[in-house]
Amino acid sequence: MRSFWERNPVSVSAIGDAPGTPEYFVTYDRMREQKESVRFSAWLHEYDRFAGRSVLDVGCGNGYVLAHYARLGARVTGIDITRAGIDISRQRFELSGLRGDFVVGSAEDLPFPDATFDCVCSMGVLHHIPRTQRAIDEIHRVTRQGGRLIVMFYHRNSARFRFAMRRVSAATGKPVAQLVNEVDGAANPLGVAYTGEELRAMLSSFRQVETFAGQLQGWHLLPRGGRWIPRFVLDALAPRLGWLLYARGYR
Repeated sequence: MRSFWERNPVSVSAIGDAPGTPEYFVTYDRMREQKESVRFSAWLHEYDRFAGRSVLDVGCGNGYVLAHYARLGARVTGIDITRAGIDISRQRFELSGLRGDFVVGSAEDLPFPDATFDCVCSMGVLHHIPRTQRAIDEIHRVTRQGGRLIVMFYHRNSARFRFAMRRVSAATGKPVAQLVNEVDGAANPLGVAYTGEELRAMLSSFRQVETFAGQLQGWHLLPRGGRWIPRFVLDALAPRLGWLLYARGYR
């Protein structure tokens, strides 16, 4: 897993620009915000709630989420299993004149004392690691009492998993589990999709956990003609059929 992500930092293959350059960050941010609007990101992460407080991003990627927290005054820390991810995140912060701490390390063994952070987030990371429950337990350990949890996983009950991937599986002979692995690259060794019930069970040590889905595309529903489905229809169906499964809760 580490070897794959060292060779394939987040979205590098889709962007083309050298990772860590200003052009790379501009292109990545534009791509991300086409799928996850700035308004939705602000609502999901509650950036303005954590000014002067401590935030950890587990699997910080290229520092996108942490930069938003830092701009609004949070004390931020990013951990990533790869040196590439940490280097790119530091470059984003340097280019933006932001301050943050970055550590190479594993989500399954977080190198922080108990009850260190007021908010811990992990977006699209924990479904790629072998011992997801152990990582969740570690996040619980380093979150302060009353602290915030914000995570995102792949959604097993999504239209992409239930319809699109099964169509591709029937056409290619590839198991759906392999197609989930390949969402982030053909050589990606692990990716797992979860139902809301499964995710809430894994997060049972947290309080007031809410789960909801997002990001539904027309092609997830229909092999042909999906582009003609109105956006308002997709937005209405996304909380149930979206590919991304979000959860928020409290320690």
